[in-house]
Amino acid sequence: MKKWIGLGLSCLLLTGCWDERQLKDQNIILGAAIDAPSKEEITLTIALPQPGNESQPTTTKQIVSATGRTVQESISKIDHKIGSGLQMGKMQVLLISKESVQHDIYPLLDTLYRNAVSSLNAKIIITEGEAEPFFRNELEGEPLYSHYYNSLIRSAEALTIVPKTNLQLFASPLFDKNDGEAAMAPLLAFNKEEKTAEVKGTALFDDKHMTGELSVAETTMLLLMKDEKEKEAALTYPVEKDKSMTIRVEEIKRKMKIHVPKDGPATVDLSYQLRYRTIDYPPDHLGDKKEVKEVDKKLSGEIKKSMEKTMDKIQEAHSDVLGIGLRVHAKDPDRFKQLNWDTAYPELNVKINVKAELIESGITF
Repeated sequence: MKKWIGLGLSCLLLTGCWDERQLKDQNIILGAAIDAPSKEEITLTIALPQPGNESQPTTTKQIVSATGRTVQESISKIDHKIGSGLQMGKMQVLLISKESVQHDIYPLLDTLYRNAVSSLNAKIIITEGEAEPFFRNELEGEPLYSHYYNSLIRSAEALTIVPKTNLQLFASPLFDKNDGEAAMAPLLAFNKEEKTAEVKGTALFDDKHMTGELSVAETTMLLLMKDEKEKEAALTYPVEKDKSMTIRVEEIKRKMKIHVPKDGPATVDLSYQLRYRTIDYPPDHLGDKKEVKEVDKKLSGEIKKSMEKTMDKIQEAHSDVLGIGLRVHAKDPDRFKQLNWDTAYPELNVKINVKAELIESGITF
């Protein structure tokens, strides 16, 4: 008897599912797009899926847009159109137009960071042109738009042609008070004729707004400079008259030395040791050690020039994506304050040295 009484009293102490949400009462958002031509005019577009089965895959069921003064007001207006709550926990991609991030991006993200069920793993993508058409335009052979954009970016990350980021990783640079690494996001364009999207490179940020962009090739170079090579990284350079070589970077090692004198500007020395293999080189005379040394020397010079060009572009954009400011601050906080990093960074003297080494020339016949 005592056993049953104790069990009954214990049940009174058990917690219940007071915040339970029935999926049948929710509209699951897999993708969203934001267009904000002004701070008080924010258009939110969402993509709702149609669940699939064994014979038919999941497809995009409905595209809905609404405009409000805040993202949350736009969400509320969409709620009024579809008649049930929106579930953000499964969102795969968030597309934001380039025009929208010319001013402070954070107001466009605030409600997502405040919502406990938001999917912070969602890919954040900057679009050339308005973001809404990326969900409304026809995509050739792609039934689920959000999955397509997510897969496209993941593949680009693996090829080291866009930075690896998501809503959570993107947030950190926005709140760093010590001039840490600046934020970056993939840049995407839509090709109406081919009915496909295309990776165009990377959007560069300073503080909370976009200040510049890099091409696909420049993005690969930047990620190598950051020592953030993913599964593959391919580079193509001329090595002879009218003849080019495509290489795959197998390994890259970086050394960064910061010099902060008591007087005068800070300087940075970047040294890279890069090991590569050839994947496309028709002349095919790399069995000769002397020839290999010449090719190594030529590639070292070409890669150095590319890195210097990329460095110039990120400095011009005031985007410290290498996190140099954070290292200067760590080395000498007082001197860092005197430098006024906002004005010192674009004028920073950065010296780059590259040593490329062939480790394999591939199979030849």
